[in-house]
Amino acid sequence: MNTPDNGFPPDEDANYPLNCWYVAAASGEVSRSMLARELLGQAVLLYRQESGAVIALTDICPHRAMPLSDGLLDGDSVVCGYHGFTFAPDGRCVRVPSQAHVPFGATVRAFPVREEPPVVWIWMGDPAKAKRQEPPRLSWLHDDGWEVFDGQLEVEANYLALHDNSLDFTHLPYVHKELSPEGYVSLPPPLDIAVSEFSVSYRRSFPPGQLPQWQVTATGLDPDGDYEIRESGQFVSPALHIVHMDILVPDPVSEGEQQAYLRPWIRGFTPKNPYATHVFYWVARNYRRGSAEVTDHLRAVHERLLREDKQVIETMQRHAARYGARADLTLVNADVAAMRAHEIVSTMLIRESAGSLNVRRPFPTRPARL
Repeated sequence: MNTPDNGFPPDEDANYPLNCWYVAAASGEVSRSMLARELLGQAVLLYRQESGAVIALTDICPHRAMPLSDGLLDGDSVVCGYHGFTFAPDGRCVRVPSQAHVPFGATVRAFPVREEPPVVWIWMGDPAKAKRQEPPRLSWLHDDGWEVFDGQLEVEANYLALHDNSLDFTHLPYVHKELSPEGYVSLPPPLDIAVSEFSVSYRRSFPPGQLPQWQVTATGLDPDGDYEIRESGQFVSPALHIVHMDILVPDPVSEGEQQAYLRPWIRGFTPKNPYATHVFYWVARNYRRGSAEVTDHLRAVHERLLREDKQVIETMQRHAARYGARADLTLVNADVAAMRAHEIVSTMLIRESAGSLNVRRPFPTRPARL
């Protein structure tokens, strides 16, 4: 069972590994103002030092449990707004105004942080393990040749429910009827699934067919043409999912070759707690770069996809919380990738704890504290 470092008992419904890099914030969110955020059931304070480096501290003063984020910054130190206890960026209390000495053990935890703009990563598990593992490299957000936009939202559901939804696109013609490629309407091709120690990847190709109107608008391709769609995705870690829905068209210059219209969709699923998830997302594309009109169009499409998914996932979460655990699920072929992801999470949790946790049931049984 996960044990938070915040002075409170662990939550029995917590089913997320701590030894993992999670998205704490987008780079643009963190400034010289203090940002309070609940991450993995813990209160976290994020701010920038005068040098620009990001600091993450437990957002609880050890004196009277006042949120440090309600205080102020004095240079690079945080001053509690209740009694003036002052904490250095490494979490050490360096001043108590009412007395000459600092009480022994008056510290808050400083979490390992890595900023790779536009992402701020946080490690909330064993700090020694953070030094041996790099955050995922998201080349589409850094390399030339890509146009990127971002966004975020909160979903009142366990993070595994979002991974399940992302690993099975057979819901598209039902939840996103107007946006779904026609290849999902009939029997879709089977998934080719590959599993490593900590990740699950999948891919399949659809036979040529017409594009939905939103893809025609985004790409500028002939609406009457037939195009092959190549779907692939990866459960990178409990914190990250990446999906690709590529459109392949004949290369007008090189006979027999194809051009690929690429649109990777990167989503960070950071548990707020067992009952809610922060979703950070970035959408990149390699076509029609520099077009604000295309960016606005794709932003509206992805916001709609997220809204529609959010409604369904939150409904399932509430239903499961009220009427009981999903102990007798009927599984189908489309669930294989999600099952493999659950197995990876279960293994990670077992490695962190001598106990075990049934993570094949993604919804907490306790009524959601919403």
